[in-house]
Amino acid sequence: MLTKAIESVKVFADNKPSLADLARGRRRRFDDVECVLPSRVVADEPLSATVSVWDEYLRLLPEYDGAFTIESTDPDAIHPDRLNFGLTDEAVAEQEGIAFETPGVQYLVLTDESGRRFVSNPVQVFESEPEYRLYWGDIHLHSQFSDGAGSMSKGFEFGRDVMDLDVVAYTDHDTMGFFIPPKLQRRRMHGGYFEDMKTVTKRYHDPGEFVTLFGYEWTKQPNMGGHINVYFDGVDDAELFDSLDTDTNRYEKLFRRLQAWREESDGDALAIPHHPAEAMYPFDFSNVDYDDDVAPLVEVYSQWGSSEMPRAEGNPKPVQMGQGEMGDPGHYVQDAHELGYRVGMMGSSDFHAPRPGRSHIHLPPHLPSLSDIWEDGVGWGHIWRIWEEGSYPGGLTGFYASDLSRESVFESLRSRRVYATSQPNRTLVEFAVDGVAVGENDSTVTADGDRTVEWLVAGTAPVERVTVVKNNEDWHVVEGTADESAGLDAFTESGEVVDDEPVTGMAWDDRRGSDADVYYLRVEQADGGMSWAGPIWAEPET
Repeated sequence: MLTKAIESVKVFADNKPSLADLARGRRRRFDDVECVLPSRVVADEPLSATVSVWDEYLRLLPEYDGAFTIESTDPDAIHPDRLNFGLTDEAVAEQEGIAFETPGVQYLVLTDESGRRFVSNPVQVFESEPEYRLYWGDIHLHSQFSDGAGSMSKGFEFGRDVMDLDVVAYTDHDTMGFFIPPKLQRRRMHGGYFEDMKTVTKRYHDPGEFVTLFGYEWTKQPNMGGHINVYFDGVDDAELFDSLDTDTNRYEKLFRRLQAWREESDGDALAIPHHPAEAMYPFDFSNVDYDDDVAPLVEVYSQWGSSEMPRAEGNPKPVQMGQGEMGDPGHYVQDAHELGYRVGMMGSSDFHAPRPGRSHIHLPPHLPSLSDIWEDGVGWGHIWRIWEEGSYPGGLTGFYASDLSRESVFESLRSRRVYATSQPNRTLVEFAVDGVAVGENDSTVTADGDRTVEWLVAGTAPVERVTVVKNNEDWHVVEGTADESAGLDAFTESGEVVDDEPVTGMAWDDRRGSDADVYYLRVEQADGGMSWAGPIWAEPET
């Protein structure tokens, strides 16, 4: 244990920043614009766009006084011709008076006075109301109730008002093991913090406008095991089953207790493992009696990187934070699929500061402002900004849901009708096998002949590559472009391919495996953005 503790300290010593890096971080120059629109709309539906301006360290830039012309890929769209930030004192503007008229995938394009182009997220326009809208959320965050900087309230407001997210959840630690003694954090949570989290979660919940989910992080100590986020479909009846309690101090015990709670309370709860491949907090699917009913999803991507597969097998975003990736089999999402577990994929940030939807510790080291520290305290969110942690932009989850209510959003998680992207890429992804989309019919088809695999991708940048993964192999690859300056026609990719091979499934060992073929979609953009959708299981005909 002492050896592992020394290794953990060494991580920080090796990543100490240079004074030159910290000095460069003090400059404030305009760098980026985020234009957020609803992802699925009906033609003629009145819309507003949330437009925000940022410096090169992803700090809001309220002193920006530039202007943008506004154009659309839809020649019949209704929108203002110009947006002038010089008329406001804010870094965020609500632009109303927008409506798309033409069905299909559409964009708004903002161009500044230097000719630089900023493209909105894709908007899928329908002639009539679709079965599901597409909502966006960041549901893995930490506040001052554990080891994060800033309050839950500030984070909810940032996610709602700045990033225009639809869903946000805080998942503060039940126990801790780094700079907060585990038993102290446990006492704090049971002594009032858990109830305080409920109060704030309920305060910001606004059905139809902004959904807050309630949860917490079941936390193994460093080098002792992996972490699991627990989410509830309500707030008042949620219970804290912590990682030090002898009744819930093992994964299997937690799964059983959550199943029992569901039966006792007539409510629902989900468990979602995250960063399973990270060496300091690993989760070994092959060494757990995994319950994919109570744990139907894995957080495939966050600021830690992707736990889809090992670096050696081509992972473009391998885990680098902390002690890096495990490398050993059993710790990756592909391993869970090979073991036969029915788990889907979602993404979140795991950011420890009040910035859902826009983490920034992946940027070069820079000092927080004195006002940040005064308002938010220290916490890992600010510490990580100073160290070169080898992190990535956080992740987001796309929820296909019938409406923006806590019930519908939770049902999307339960049914696996979700997918993962990196921040801030609200990439539109549809994936289906034989007409069954992710989350429909238990994401399962019966393979009684040829199977048609279909996809639609509309990116927030040119699409570099779309890969259909079958049984953990890159089965069908569509190459796009790596040119970030490519035109908007390079932002979309759709197609289908027929699989005429018999179902083989996968075998982990003599006892475990998947009888079904497992398909999912991996999307890579020219700007480094990524998405993961699926899986869909093709079962052999009986």
